[in-house]
Formats: sequence, structure tokens, C-alpha cells
Amino acid sequence: MNAKPKITTIEIDDSLDKLGDWDFFDEKVIGKFSGFKAASGNILGIRRRIIDRESVYDEKKGPHPHTFELAPNGIETISFRPMNIHVTHAGTPHRVPHSFGYWHINDLDEVYLAIPAPEGQERGHFVVVMQKPAGKEGESFAWYCEECLTLFDEYRFNHGQLGLTEFWRAEMEAVAKHNATDRICPECGHANPLAYTWNTVKDTSELTAARLHW
Repeated sequence: MNAKPKITTIEIDDSLDKLGDWDFFDEKVIGKFSGFKAASGNILGIRRRIIDRESVYDEKKGPHPHTFELAPNGIETISFRPMNIHVTHAGTPHRVPHSFGYWHINDLDEVYLAIPAPEGQERGHFVVVMQKPAGKEGESFAWYCEECLTLFDEYRFNHGQLGLTEFWRAEMEAVAKHNATDRICPECGHANPLAYTWNTVKDTSELTAARLHW
């Protein structure tokens, strides 16, 4: 008589490390990655966005067409094109306007891919992938003057030592500390706008105005 196969059911509320082969785009799985989450040696973010062949739209933050990168010759605008992979290389200050109010500087590369919605659906998937930091690897929250691009404030997060679970606390603390300063550029004297976190839930009316501004 043949032995009955052993069947193990793993609910999505269990650790993802227990899962073998599973669908990243399953609605129950996506919720685990709406911010960022470590999986298989990488850190992933998967967000539902309105994506067609030409554009990306965030229902909470508005149009999501591009990212800014700070290059030796100034700010470069990198468009998010559906099905085009973009790599923000390690050490490159970058920010997505109206999404997070600081320049992010990562010790590791970041990969972006906008996947259009399946036929008959409106919302596609916006995917961000980076290697999991280790040891002294980390990232910075930085602010450059919006007029002359002078770096005038920066907070370092030791991601490799503290872990991903501490990232959002570090982001919130960095933004709060920055906003407690006068934000006056020491080089040109420009009064720079308030910073804001990635999560819109934390926005006050002043931060909402800042998000709309930059």
C-alpha cells in the first residue's frame, strides 16, 4: 500500500523564510512587501501602482514618472518607463519627488522595474530590489540645497548592523532632526523646504504642503 504524501500548509502570516516557491505578485504576498522586506538575501519592495505603457501613477502621491539622481554635472532626471530596468548605482544621491523628502544615498545598487497591469486590470506592480546590507554597509538621509546643491545636512544609518526593522525609525528620526533645524543653506542662504518621510500617514498639513512642493 502506498504511503500518503505528507502535506504541510503554510499560511502567509508565517515567516516568508518558510516558503519555498511562491508567487511574489499574489495579493496576500504583496502586502508583506508594501514597504520593504528582506527575502532570499535581498531586500524587496513591491507596490501596486497604476501602470500603463507610458506612465506610473501612485494613488496616494500622484504621478510617479521619474527619479532624480545627483551627478557630477548636476541633477539628472531618470524616467520610469514600464518594463525598463533602471539601476541607481551605489553612492548616488537620489530621490523620487513627492515620495520621500530627502536624498537617499545607498552603499549598494538599487534596481527599479515598473510592470504594467495585466490585461483587463488597472494596477500593475512597481518593484524595487537591493542586496541586503552586511557589516558596515548602510545608507544616508541627506539634504542638498535646492538652489545651489550644497550638501548641508546628513544622517547615517548603519543598516548592516542594525537591520531593516530599524530603517523606518531611523528615517523618521532623521527627518524630525532635519526639520528642527533652520534649513538655511550655509553657502547661498536659501531657506529649504521641510523634509517628509516615505509614508504619507505621518504627514501633517505642513508636511503635505512640503510633499506637494518637492
